[in-house]
Amino acid sequence: MDITGGCDCDNIQITWQLTEHALTPRACQCDYCVSKSAAYVTQPGTGFDVSIRSGKMHKEVQHGSKTAVFHECLNCEQVIFVTAEIDGGLYGALNANHLNNKESFSRCVELDFSSQTALQKTERWRKNWCQPVHISRC
Repeated sequence: MDITGGCDCDNIQITWQLTEHALTPRACQCDYCVSKSAAYVTQPGTGFDVSIRSGKMHKEVQHGSKTAVFHECLNCEQVIFVTAEIDGGLYGALNANHLNNKESFSRCVELDFSSQTALQKTERWRKNWCQPVHISRC
């Protein structure tokens, strides 16, 4: 079953080919994610598609170890998903707050990954994030 979502103005739209809906969003406690009210969900072995209507309204942001790219809509000022290129593949996590049908998700848990090295983060993402991620820009 697919879950859809995106930013409030529909500039960034998501379709996620999900197999299990009982997921627990993880709220990173870094200043950036807290300021954006981001809580990420992933499911290894699944992928998602992103459609960006206006590239001018799409912003890519990097923080901390600069190994992940956060994708925002400039119009809505919302972070919709995050990606990282690992061994030539694009992996990603979705902001649960911008997905439809999120009622099936468990209550969000707060986590702090600030003490992890870039290598530790990349290994965690490789094991836990969605892959492949396909991004199309109009």
